[in-house]
Amino acid sequence: MKPLIINIMPHGPAYHFSPDEKPDVFWEKPDGSLVGFWAREWPDLLGEEILKLTDRYTWEVWQPDYRADKIYSQKIETGVTHYLLPAEDKVYRPGIRPQKGIFSKAIIEKIDALKNHRIILQLHGFRVPFYNEILKVFGPRKKFPIFLTGHGMAIAPISEIFSLHRPLTYLCLIAEQLRLKRVLKYVDIISVQSEAALRETKKVYDGRIEKLTMGCDFSFWTPLPSLETRQLIRRKLNIPLNATVLFASGNFVPLKQLDKLIRCFSSINRDDCFLLIAGHGDNDDTTLLRLLIDPLIKKKRALLHPYIEGDELRNLYWASDVYTSTSTNEGSSVAIMKAMACGLPILSTSVGETTETMKKYKVGQFINTTNFIEWEKTIINVLDYGLPKPIEVQVARELYDWKNVSSRFLSIYQYLLKQEDSLIK
Repeated sequence: MKPLIINIMPHGPAYHFSPDEKPDVFWEKPDGSLVGFWAREWPDLLGEEILKLTDRYTWEVWQPDYRADKIYSQKIETGVTHYLLPAEDKVYRPGIRPQKGIFSKAIIEKIDALKNHRIILQLHGFRVPFYNEILKVFGPRKKFPIFLTGHGMAIAPISEIFSLHRPLTYLCLIAEQLRLKRVLKYVDIISVQSEAALRETKKVYDGRIEKLTMGCDFSFWTPLPSLETRQLIRRKLNIPLNATVLFASGNFVPLKQLDKLIRCFSSINRDDCFLLIAGHGDNDDTTLLRLLIDPLIKKKRALLHPYIEGDELRNLYWASDVYTSTSTNEGSSVAIMKAMACGLPILSTSVGETTETMKKYKVGQFINTTNFIEWEKTIINVLDYGLPKPIEVQVARELYDWKNVSSRFLSIYQYLLKQEDSLIK
């Protein structure tokens, strides 16, 4: 049998982001409600790229789902099999205080049933209480390697102690630091995306750490074919042909600070710039952004575009002059990778691995995460004195093209299989 790589996700499907949209794959339950998944989760995308390189592995994504009343599974055209497994809330104590988080007994039982199979267990995320539970159950009697893939900005509990807290919070963080360090000893390798995440991970983990980012397809995300193409796209979207277009995309969640970007843009009283935002979120965050951006839309200075992928999303990059990221927390930012592949200059906060690369190659323009007055001045400066320098596409391709990124991941799986052989012996 082929070695099985099991990717366990830390969260369920984001039904609340698309309440009126059916998932890519779905089933109808007896009560008429839907249970399903979107096939663009990072473990699905990574599996797709690994299976392009080799047929040596079987790749599965296991996603806990509050809606699931039983185990659902579907093998999608990429060769990845995606499972939805029943889940519920559980009260954890990562530190001292109780904390509610997702838990799936079905996932624990399914791992246990495969204990004699050749598997690599891959966890996606950092400081996830459910993962700690998995490590506590299977770590002491481990018969398979465990690979933890870092996403987002990893922060060790000990690092939070230096902020001002109530006395109980200090005790809680110390307890979490000790407990997290105790369970992470069962992990064979942790991957991080940025130097900042690497420093934080070292505070709580003494094992092997690798720097690995996610990726994007540089054969699809390509520079603007022609100025005529940009004009055609802008006409279709009713974007002024001569305006400088700032584009931002992502989930409508507070850490992206898209509301702050809209407020900043609203204070710039000029007609030569246009704000384009694309994405989706829950009802509250989406409503907030719509209310904030509506005056700009009425002045024909902005567009809030629904969530899209593929050709339609690439058209938004091609319609734009500069990509803008105002996030407070990123792992690497695939959205910025796509902008790099499209040849766009980038205006960004200094978070995520892609901004570390930008600084290394002296490209782009940076803004402070919380200095919103500076944002306005920087945007005006870009409008008056020209766009920041973009990174060379070939440099970005070497770093972030999926072919190169997945090859780096593949070497990790090959190493872990050798570790598994030694565990079996």
